[in-house]
Amino acid sequence: MGSLIEVQPVPGSGKIVRPEPFGGTIAFRKPEMLVLVDHEWLGSPRREAGPDPAAPYEAHLTLSNRCDMGCQGCYIDSGLQREELDVETWEQVLEKLAALGVYHLALGGGELLSWDVLISLAHKARELGMTPNLSTSGRNLTPGVARRLEVFERIHVSLDGVGAAYAGVRGHDGFVSGLMSLKILKAYHRQVGVNCVVARSNADDLEPLFGLLHDLRVRDLELLRFKPAGRGAAVFDRMDLTPRQAAEVFPRVLDLCRRYRLRVRMDCSFTPMVCAAGYPPEVLSEMGLAGCVAGSWLVSVDPQGRLGGCSFDTASSSLTFKDLGSQEVMRPYRDWTRNAPEPCASCRFLQVCRGGCHVVARHVTGSFNAPDPGCPIVQGFR
Repeated sequence: MGSLIEVQPVPGSGKIVRPEPFGGTIAFRKPEMLVLVDHEWLGSPRREAGPDPAAPYEAHLTLSNRCDMGCQGCYIDSGLQREELDVETWEQVLEKLAALGVYHLALGGGELLSWDVLISLAHKARELGMTPNLSTSGRNLTPGVARRLEVFERIHVSLDGVGAAYAGVRGHDGFVSGLMSLKILKAYHRQVGVNCVVARSNADDLEPLFGLLHDLRVRDLELLRFKPAGRGAAVFDRMDLTPRQAAEVFPRVLDLCRRYRLRVRMDCSFTPMVCAAGYPPEVLSEMGLAGCVAGSWLVSVDPQGRLGGCSFDTASSSLTFKDLGSQEVMRPYRDWTRNAPEPCASCRFLQVCRGGCHVVARHVTGSFNAPDPGCPIVQGFR
């Protein structure tokens, strides 16, 4: 991440331009979107530069570990009582992120966290010019609370499948509660979606969830690959996708998208699976596909204030939110492709994929620098 950058509005346009090494990022308010443009488009002298921005576009803030749901794969090992940042300190974090030019915030945390805290920090983010979004299981959600959540641009409810599929991932039956929260939010908020963790137990059983969301007229679905973080590390061997599932997950999801007409995002750790489907890398690049963007497009702060490239990589970090803005903070992520091992070094998808998920690689192989062992191309190289 670079030093403080200047964010300038374009008079009368409803746009904000942030200077970048490659040119600039334009943030549109209506419709809400980020557009990346090069120096030529901006009419400035052309320079050779890499694809990474001057600062992250998005920050994921996990506000608390406090939770009694006991999900078997919880990536923050929630439920443990330990010292956490207070609200005043989180406001300082928001101020540092705003000074860097971060556009979007994803807020979440233990399900015992007060709704008042979430809403207060979301309003603070708005005051600082950032757009807050929320991920939640919807625990203890009421219509009264749902009305107050209008400060969030988007809200996604965690729903890892329908019925038994949910329990297979979470380790407990919370589907009915999650579904009720989704229906309440849908009644009071204009942009509601679902987050679904994809694991071995539910990867072949995603269609019922697509059908349910279609019937509820919930159009946005984000699929998250199961990660070996927090309690998830202990069960990763039995929750990780099989080689067959890894090879089939993108074609399967693409088919379901077409049939149920949902807007689906797959998190960056699925990029190796998308690349393995055989589309030309230049096409994927033009579509904006990017592999591991930790420390580049994305940054994360956990309840203890530890700073990481993504939400799944803060527990062992020696860095804190006070290091935000340092040039060296995320260099291991940003520099990975320059020293990529085989088969990534000679893979035509290297600049798109960036080696897949380094958190998975470190857990399985013991090395952050190893290729993602869940990549179908890597599996075929062995």
